[in-house]
Amino acid sequence: MSSFLRQLISLEEPMFSNGLRQLEKSTGNSGTDVKLIADIMEKSHEVMRRLALDTTDTSGQELYFALIEAVRSGMAEDILVDTDYVLVKRDNKVISMNMIDVVENSHHELSYNNQTVSHGQRSLRGELLSRYINHARTDEQTTKNIAKSTGLIDQEA
Repeated sequence: MSSFLRQLISLEEPMFSNGLRQLEKSTGNSGTDVKLIADIMEKSHEVMRRLALDTTDTSGQELYFALIEAVRSGMAEDILVDTDYVLVKRDNKVISMNMIDVVENSHHELSYNNQTVSHGQRSLRGELLSRYINHARTDEQTTKNIAKSTGLIDQEA
C-alpha cells in the first residue's frame, strides 16, 4: 500500500514506507492508508466516468486532456468536487485531479509531460496526515514526529 501512495506523493524510500508502517501501527493497524487509497480510487473513477472515460483503459494523456477540456468548457467545478487530494498514476505519470493543478495546467497550456501536480501532492500529504492525526488511537505530536521523519511535513513545521 505504501508504494501506491509514495509514487503519488513522490517521497523517498525507505523512509516513507517505514514511516507509514509506524503510523499504521500507531492506529492498531486499522488500515487508514488502505481506506485513503480506496477513497482516491473511488473519487478518480467517479471523475473519469463524469468525463465519459473508461476507468479501465484510459491512458494518462486521455485523462489529462479530458481534464483540460473540462476547464475550457466550464465543467471542471462540477466534475472536480472534493478531489483536492486525488491523484492517479497512468503510464508511469501522475495526473492530478486537484482543481488548482488542472486550472493551472489549462491556463498555462502545459503539455502532458510538463504538467503540474504539486497542489494535489500537497493536499494528499495533508489528507494522509490528517487521517492519522484524527484517528482515535493516535497521539498528535507523535504522529507529526513520524510524519516529519518521512517527509510528509517539513522539519520546521
